[in-house]
Amino acid sequence: MKTTHKIIIGDAIEELKKIPTESIELIFADPPYNLSKKNGLGWKYSKHVTMQEEWDMFSKDGYYKFNKEWIKEALRVLKHGGSLWICGSFHNIYQVGFILQQIEDVKINNSIVWFKPNAQPNITCRMFTESTEHLIWASKNGNNQKWTFNYEDTKNLIFDNINPKGKQTRNVWSIALTPKKEKWAGEHPTQKPEELLRRVILACTKPGETVLDPFVGSGTTSVVAKRLGRNSIGIEKEAKYLNIINRRLEQQNL
Repeated sequence: MKTTHKIIIGDAIEELKKIPTESIELIFADPPYNLSKKNGLGWKYSKHVTMQEEWDMFSKDGYYKFNKEWIKEALRVLKHGGSLWICGSFHNIYQVGFILQQIEDVKINNSIVWFKPNAQPNITCRMFTESTEHLIWASKNGNNQKWTFNYEDTKNLIFDNINPKGKQTRNVWSIALTPKKEKWAGEHPTQKPEELLRRVILACTKPGETVLDPFVGSGTTSVVAKRLGRNSIGIEKEAKYLNIINRRLEQQNL
């Protein structure tokens, strides 16, 4: 099946405003978690510093305003019966869930716990080692449209050491951190594993439908959508990642 894949370089909120109302079947969003600090985060036993990304820095009030605005626009472009998946950690997922609960015609269907069996060690040594991220799956209801859930595909095509093949898929997924083989075109600090997107897209879309990622990063959502016969639109603020995205998409033609 021939599909189309559009990459837009620009601010997520401003570019979302240009997308037609109720034109998208699935939105997968991996927004900034507001974890970065001006001086970054240092390791206890190393000089390595991480989390210094400017796009991931907000004031407390600014971050809440940002989340409300992009979620509002995302739901506008989503079709009735469409699905909105939002990825996060404990730093942001509760705020995102609170915002969604205030919006009429939005239903939170599931909260997925993504368990990382090879999670990175605790860099501060002052708390439990963080080994999970969380995904909220919400649907936009109304107009007598029901959300898509490909139940048989989830039973037979989504399995791991927690979820046996042929059984109902649980809301705990065991997926390793993004492997080096998926970073061959270049690295992004928050690149998600392709397996995570494969599960989301398989569960909530049909071939030929359109997946939108307003924070597409290194292009994983677009790459997996293309592989599975779905159309995609990706929005990315940082132009420096465009070459990585295009190289990954071009590989899908080989």
